Formats: sequence, C-alpha cells, structure tokens
Amino acid sequence: MIVEINNLFLKSDRGAQIFKNLNFKLSSGRSAVIQGPAGSGKSSLVELFIGLRRPESGSIELFGESIGRLGEMRINRFRRKIGGVGGLFELIPSYTVAENIAFPLILAGEQSKTRKELLLKMLTEFSLIKQAGTYPRRLTRVERTLVQFARASIANQPLIIIDEPAAGLDSSTAGRIHEFLVKQSFSGRSMIILTSEKTTAISPNSDYYQLKAGELV
Repeated sequence: MIVEINNLFLKSDRGAQIFKNLNFKLSSGRSAVIQGPAGSGKSSLVELFIGLRRPESGSIELFGESIGRLGEMRINRFRRKIGGVGGLFELIPSYTVAENIAFPLILAGEQSKTRKELLLKMLTEFSLIKQAGTYPRRLTRVERTLVQFARASIANQPLIIIDEPAAGLDSSTAGRIHEFLVKQSFSGRSMIILTSEKTTAISPNSDYYQLKAGELV
C-alpha cells in the first residue's frame, strides 16, 4: 500500500474542522484524482501526505509505515520517495533548472554519469535544453511547471503528488502534461492528483474522489 488513512480528524490552527473521519487508500500502481473547490482542504491533505502536519486523531501510513510519530529525519526518508508538482513543491530559487531537475537523483545517491544521462533525457523530453542554466526567477509560469514535472519524473519515485496539473497552462502544454500523466500511469507509478475542476479524464488506472464537508467521497 502506498498511502492509507484511517478515521483521521484534523483541525486548523484556529480550531476549525478540516477533516472528519477521513479514510483513503492508494495501492501500488493505482492513482487517485481528488477534486475539491478552494478551501476544501486539498493543501492540508498534501501536508498530511508528506508529514508536514499531524492529525488530531486517526492514522496515516506511507509505504506501509505509520508516520504519525516519526521524527523529521525518518519522515525525510519517506519524502525522498515522493515527486511533487505545484502547490508546496516549489523549485529551489538558488538552483538552476538543471540542478533543480537533478536534485532527486542527488538525494538518492545516484552516480554522476547516470545523473547526467537522465538529466539530458528530461531536458530534452520537456524542451528545457535552452533553460538548463537559468534560475527559476527568470522562467515563465509554464517553464516552471515543466521543470517541476521533469524533476518529478527523473528519479522514478513510486509516488507523484500533483497539485492543479493544468493551472495556468495553455492548451498545447496542458495536452503535453496529460500525455505525461497517461505515460506515468501506464508505467505503474502511483499518482495523487488534486484539482479544483471536475474531471473524469486525467489518467487511466485512477480512482476519482471529491472532498466534501471534510470527507472524501
């Protein structure tokens, strides 16, 4: 099991109820598309998935291990198995495009030769060769999104979390991103895709949920 949440309750810092009796399971090779309007708790859900927030009660397991009481060092080990796009998964401002994309490989201890080969593949696949030495502040919104997708793809991490995959993209780029999602799904990687738009056509091998009144239905 990639992710398992059981009977989870979460409140905001001001005490407002965000989730109540939340349950969710994601098995290896499957993906989940979670739709909800602004303010429904999508960002809080991502924070739970990567261990940035702890619930009031209930449990959350990541890759078969409960993360509710783990220390920061062990949670970081789990985060290295997760690729991220959008939302909380910003690029590192002081790193170039090439350095941002290759960063998951560095964390994984991949050899320099392999890093260079995979980096060239990602730069080519996402049409970022010319931007390789550029810093994020000089990129367009579309370019930043493509860099994040390249970074999420390069290390073949078992889970990708994608927050609003088509936000701010033109129709051509959105089409490329859809092709990416389909490719990743068929490759057996699991994805959690969060979106404000109602949709049933993001990727195959997916289950579809809605965030309503603090629950996934």
